[in-house]
Amino acid sequence: MAIATASRAGHPGRWVIATAVLAGVAGLAGCTPATGKEEALYASARQHDLLFRQTVATVLLHLYDGDWQVQEYGDLPVACDEGYGFELGRTTPEGWTLDGDAHADAPTLAHRAARWLTDRGWTARDAAADADGTVEVHASVEGFGIETLTIEIRDGEGSADAIGVRATTRCFDGAPDELTAILYPGWPDDPVAHDPLPASEPPGAVPVFGFTADGHPR
Repeated sequence: MAIATASRAGHPGRWVIATAVLAGVAGLAGCTPATGKEEALYASARQHDLLFRQTVATVLLHLYDGDWQVQEYGDLPVACDEGYGFELGRTTPEGWTLDGDAHADAPTLAHRAARWLTDRGWTARDAAADADGTVEVHASVEGFGIETLTIEIRDGEGSADAIGVRATTRCFDGAPDELTAILYPGWPDDPVAHDPLPASEPPGAVPVFGFTADGHPR
């Protein structure tokens, strides 16, 4: 599955990848005071990102209610058109299987996922299995800012099953570089050393969205 090899290499300050308990919103003591423009950009981006991750979390929870491996955390703004967007990637943990249901092969699970999404207002379609047994579901939903949602399901005949979920938002107004500098103080020349982001987490975990000048999660 292509999503399983996604990289965090381009993420500022992510030289430490380890499982961590997500902290709540930290105080801003020690931070350089933000301008009104920066505060407005941060508040708007956080609202977009939170809605995005909460919406995707409902899909993740429907597919699997345990901890998902983090491939792309979902907080780093990416350039799109003349603004920014977010992308998120998750995969089931190693050793996960489609056990407990004799009919839960990849195509059947894909059909079920597409129907579940459609019943909840998404536009969804699933594809036929390819040569390695992988089936994809493609979806989008208006009103929640999600441009694309891709679910990849691989049937390893009970020994190497896997699900990957990748999602991207629509494009929002704002400069991605300016937002990144707010989220990671000191970026791009000397980004603050910060607490590690999680390598895995359950759906609906309280998300980190940026760090203070002291490296604490916001």
